[in-house]
Amino acid sequence: MKLFKKLFKKKTYGQSNHKLLVIDDNADQLHEVFGISMQRSDELLDICIHAYHKNRQLHECLVEVVDQCKHTNEVVFATMIMSRVIDKYNSKHVLSGFLKNMFGNG
Repeated sequence: MKLFKKLFKKKTYGQSNHKLLVIDDNADQLHEVFGISMQRSDELLDICIHAYHKNRQLHECLVEVVDQCKHTNEVVFATMIMSRVIDKYNSKHVLSGFLKNMFGNG
């Protein structure tokens, strides 16, 4: 029985203290609220787009993106960006497929 437990042991995480910090609650843009500069938000966008095109699975994208984040605020912000990137590219594929079906493959 102990052998099976060792073979199928799941990864677990200990207690951690990840806090989302609001840096400027009067800011107009979310990256500013989280204390992320415009330059860094652009970098995170590029990281997310690159991860989307490089990986086949969402969890692989997120692993790559989160590994390049510096703190919890960036993880949250980048996760939200990743969601938007996926929505954008998936909608392009849906529209492309619709047009191909409508007008033929030629």
